[in-house]
Amino acid sequence: MRITYFTRLLVVFSLTLFSLKAWADTPQIQGQLSIDPDNISGLAITDRFMALATDEGTALQILPKRNGVYHAEPSGQITLTDTPDELDLEGLAWRKPYLYAIGSHSKKRKKIKPGASDKKNLKRLTPIHDEPSRNVLFQIRLNEALEVTATRKRSLMPIIQNNKMLAPFIALPSKENGIDIEALAVTKKHLYVGFRGPVFRGNLAAVLKLDLAEKTFELTDPKLRLVNLNGLGIRDMMADDTQLYLLSGPVNEVPNLYQVHKWDGKTNFSTAPPLLTLESPKGKPEGLVVQKQLKSPGLVIFIVQDGVLNGGLKRYESTLK
Repeated sequence: MRITYFTRLLVVFSLTLFSLKAWADTPQIQGQLSIDPDNISGLAITDRFMALATDEGTALQILPKRNGVYHAEPSGQITLTDTPDELDLEGLAWRKPYLYAIGSHSKKRKKIKPGASDKKNLKRLTPIHDEPSRNVLFQIRLNEALEVTATRKRSLMPIIQNNKMLAPFIALPSKENGIDIEALAVTKKHLYVGFRGPVFRGNLAAVLKLDLAEKTFELTDPKLRLVNLNGLGIRDMMADDTQLYLLSGPVNEVPNLYQVHKWDGKTNFSTAPPLLTLESPKGKPEGLVVQKQLKSPGLVIFIVQDGVLNGGLKRYESTLK
């Protein structure tokens, strides 16, 4: 009996060691966010600060890191427009000294109103609303004090309109397989834009790869890449020197399945296996940061969720690279 019990312990220990797991030392946020704390949609983490985006409103927030804690302070709020029109910010990416933030570039259809008559709800559902304020990519330059020294912006809609595969989906609402940008990643020479929708042929998610000139903020030579995520769209992404990491999730609300994948950035029609499946998330995972472990092989994965206070930041570790 002792041998059997000891063997079981070894099996459990091994499975724990070589699987992805949430750790108790998740980074902490101290203070109250100035942006909407219940609708976090984008994440960037550096050795000096954390940046959070919300899909409600017109601002994002920088949280400086002190003594291992990220501090939410009013001075960290960065308002990106002078108008009240919602930006629907969905993705963040950082490459010093620039923070990039992107709106969804999506159209929308109103939701059914509980208690309203069928006739009134049908009237609500009929029109598709275009919101140009969502069609913006921002480049924000930060100095060493984490202060904004310059902000530039441009729309990706002309690039989308000129792509034969993406253009037909511009007219559709985001939750109905229309254009819906939710992911952003940056390297020295490229910007990657990930789409929650459309998903092609039932399983192929889209990524735009753009040549990036950081100093002039020019984007050229767009190339569409497809990755098989088994019917899921891209909710966020992260790039390092050799590959991309994707956070996948449903185009609308079902299935309630969220995964992290490794991808080489090339079109691949074979299913991309997950590094991590998020079990029973409390909210909707929408922000991803992936870092290499310093003292051992493997990855550290950070996830934030829409619908959880302050994004419900969680840390996972993986022995897989």
